[in-house]
Amino acid sequence: MAHRLPAPRSGTQLAIGRRLAGMTERELDLLRAIFAAFAETGRPPEVQDRATLRALAERHVVVLDDDERILMAHPFAAHRRGTRVEAGGRSWWGNCAWDAYGIVAALGLDGATIEPDGTLFHVAVPAREWWADIGFT
Repeated sequence: MAHRLPAPRSGTQLAIGRRLAGMTERELDLLRAIFAAFAETGRPPEVQDRATLRALAERHVVVLDDDERILMAHPFAAHRRGTRVEAGGRSWWGNCAWDAYGIVAALGLDGATIEPDGTLFHVAVPAREWWADIGFT
């Protein structure tokens, strides 16, 4: 079942500025670029700076696939197995409905439709163990 939210505001804004403890300026710059690419295109950017990308993954800021490409940068997902958000003729994906609502909030979307992929949300893993396999969780 799709959920309808009010119409998109003009322009897409994504405020990323809060620094995680110990995050370098380089990591913060890359994080901003990742979120900006997801916000604009619905997809992650190609990242040349592999060391900084791995550092973000170690901090659990992004999740990488086996080829070290960005799979997730919460609330955004590069895969198409979660929940789709549509607004203003554009689409974004989140891992689950919670991420979809996070996308709507992060982008300030007022006319978004949230379309789950039909899967049931069931938490079978205790929260303290989520990062062991965040894609499964």
